[in-house]
Amino acid sequence: MVIDTSVLRKAHFQHADFERLLRRSRKGTLRIYIPHIVLEEQRTRMLADLLDEIDKVEGAYARLRGGGAFGMFTAGLPEPHLALWKKQEVARHSRHVFDKFLVENKIEKLELTERHATNAWTRYFEVAPPFNPQEKKREERRKDIPDSWILEAALEIKAKRGRHCALVEDGRLKSALSQEGFEIYVDVASLDAEIERATAVFPGGPGAPAAAGASLDQLRGSAFKDVDVAVLGVNEALGAPPKDALFAQLERAGIDRRIAEHEAQTLVLSGVLKDSGSHYIPADRTQARKAMESEIVTALLLKII
Repeated sequence: MVIDTSVLRKAHFQHADFERLLRRSRKGTLRIYIPHIVLEEQRTRMLADLLDEIDKVEGAYARLRGGGAFGMFTAGLPEPHLALWKKQEVARHSRHVFDKFLVENKIEKLELTERHATNAWTRYFEVAPPFNPQEKKREERRKDIPDSWILEAALEIKAKRGRHCALVEDGRLKSALSQEGFEIYVDVASLDAEIERATAVFPGGPGAPAAAGASLDQLRGSAFKDVDVAVLGVNEALGAPPKDALFAQLERAGIDRRIAEHEAQTLVLSGVLKDSGSHYIPADRTQARKAMESEIVTALLLKII
């Protein structure tokens, strides 16, 4: 799922509706992608609102210290003191807060790339979506340049498995994403309702055939076999690369990415791996090297290399 700024203006990160999506993301039932431009637009907008409030407080404080109409009552009282955050400190901290928020909620930031820039400017000059072909003045079209970058970033996830959804209210960007095959949702509540419907489980429902010879000792299925060893060993062999690079290589070797991510999280929960946010660090290097030297991982590395 890709999120645009137009939706975040109404359902911000701490909104109750948005929190439901975050819980799904933390559980792994939903993958959230937010383009770098969207994050910066949201961060700087929230930061500007906070700095405005600081200015109001400081202005009111200055008026009180100046005396004015209140002077006859404040004269002779101890000197008042007010300690507010420095604006530079707040701005710097806002970046740290956003980075931590992304990690904790398993949100992937879609970084800007040179290819995005090239394609976005090509769209601008060719007046391709999301630009309005009816708008003849380039000065007016330029206001849609950020949407062009957002569109290019969103297209990065089209190669990933699963349903591709977009939370977007902006008209032209919404139309452009729809043309690219994204399912469009204009508010968080409608998307959450669709996820609930799509992931609902109806145990014992009518018409559900019982698998012949089903056995409880095979609940995980053969697709999970040795994937935990593969994750641990390949991660060690590649020198604990960024998570996305690790899963990309495992996928290249023929392992389902969703299962690899699931097993990596299981290894974190069991204490075998430590999640730094961007990398997996083995808790026991001896154990990790043993996995790396196993026949399973050796065979996978031959496919990768």
